[in-house]
This record gives sequence, C-alpha cells and structure tokens, in this order.
Amino acid sequence: MPKVKKKTARRTATKRSTRKTPARKSRAKQKQTTIFDMVRDFWVRFSRAAIAAIAIVAFIAVLLLWSGGYFGLLGERMNRMAGDGIVSAGFEIRRITVMGQDQTDEQDLLSAVGPVIGTSLLHFDPYAARARVEEIGWVRSAAISRLWPGAVHISIREREPAAVWQLSGALHLIDQNGALIREIGAYEYSNLPLIVGAGAPGAASDMLKALRDQPELWGRTAALIRVGDRRWNLRTKNSIDVKFPEENIADAVEYLARLQTKLALLDRPLEYIDLRNPENFVYRENGAGEETIADDKADG
Repeated sequence: MPKVKKKTARRTATKRSTRKTPARKSRAKQKQTTIFDMVRDFWVRFSRAAIAAIAIVAFIAVLLLWSGGYFGLLGERMNRMAGDGIVSAGFEIRRITVMGQDQTDEQDLLSAVGPVIGTSLLHFDPYAARARVEEIGWVRSAAISRLWPGAVHISIREREPAAVWQLSGALHLIDQNGALIREIGAYEYSNLPLIVGAGAPGAASDMLKALRDQPELWGRTAALIRVGDRRWNLRTKNSIDVKFPEENIADAVEYLARLQTKLALLDRPLEYIDLRNPENFVYRENGAGEETIADDKADG
C-alpha cells in the first residue's frame, strides 16, 4: 500500500510540473516584449532629440549666414548675372525719351531716373523711378514706361505757377494747390500775387481758385495775407486792403466782383473794405476817421 501512495504522489508532482510550464513561457515572452518596448522608446526619443538638435544647428547656421550678409550677396550676384545675360541678349537701356517737359530741368529728370543707360531693361523699375520723378518740384504727375527692346519713356505733367509765397525773407513759387515748386529770386514771377503768412500755401487753394474765376480781381491782386491762420486779407495793387470772412470764400470773392462792377469800389481812394459781415459791407476812405456801413447795393 505505501508503494501505491508513492506512485500517486509522483503523478501528482508530474501534473503540477506540467501545469507550470506555460506560465513560465508567458513570463519570458512578456520580458522579451518589455525589453523591445524599452529599446523602441529609447530609439524614438533619441531620434526626436537628434532631429531637434539638427534643426537648432541648421537655424543657427542660417542665422549666422543671414547676419553676415551672405544671402544678400548671393542674391545680388544672381541678379547681376541675370541682368548681364539680358543685356547680352540685346535688351539693354540705350536711350531715354521725355514728353511734357517745359520748365523742368532735363538733368533733374535724368538724375531722378538714375544711371540706367547700359543696364538691363527687364530689371528697370518704372514705379520706383516715377516716385522719384514726382518729387521734383515742377512735376505734378508722371508716367514712366519701358519701350522694348531698349528705351525708357518719361511723360510728365507740370505744375502751373499761381502765387509766390514769402516766408522768413525767402520766396517760393507755388501752384494753385499750394504745392511748392522751387525757390525763386526777388524779380522772378513778379506778375503773380504774393502770399504772406505761416501755413498760407496749404490754405490758399480755395482763395486762389476763387480769384482765378474773377479775372478783373485777379489782375488787381498784389498780395494775400493770412491772418491768424484763419482768414485772408487781400491787398490790391493800389493798396486797398479787403478783409474776407473765415468761411464761404468763393461767395465773398464773387460779392466783391459784383461790388466792383456796380460801384467801382476798388477804383476809389479807400483804406480798406470789410466783407466779414454777410449782411452788409464796411469801408473806410483814406484819411477818414469813421467807417461807412453800406447796404448790399450790388444785388439785383
């Protein structure tokens, strides 16, 4: 009987040993998987770090090249090579033509366009050249175009002188919009009215236009004086001061023209005419101690 028990015990041990074998294989497999995952994670992290390091190095290299002007020099060299190729092909600027020039100095125009003779027509920038040309005082507007195969054409519209602005003893020629044309001498453009006062050119447009519409008043005008940067006094060639209101300049000028037509006020020996009151006008004769208030007799 004891021998039988030993056999049973051995069988039981064998069964137990047989049952433990799959678990051991599973743990070994899990261990292998864990090591693989660790290696893969390490490689991924290493790859990311390497890529980041390469990107940083590349960025620093680009920054150094840019700060050293290498890219600018490379671009200039390539642009110069392209320009030389176009010139060799026959598309070079050989002449410059100008239209609309009367008062503008030709040398000023050529200097504004730049030293372009012999350079590539394709690389010529007409828009930048136009901006420079329009900075010339006489030039009101300009159009610049490329004429293939080898010419540049400049077309300009010049300003029309309208008055002479006096500031700190210097005289400047201005157009009807108050734009400065150039500085002039004391005896130049003496037929134009003199404008006096700070800020006068910018405010003179409406006054000059209104006077241009009344030829007789325009011919009698000697000077326009800006008062307090608010309104105008007109001085005639026979030394009569006409005081204009702050607003409705065109209406006041037209009113003065009607007064002159009907009453010939500007032919009288007057000290001044005051038009600041729209209901009536005031004038004073030379040597008189009192003003004369007159009704609007010019209407009707």
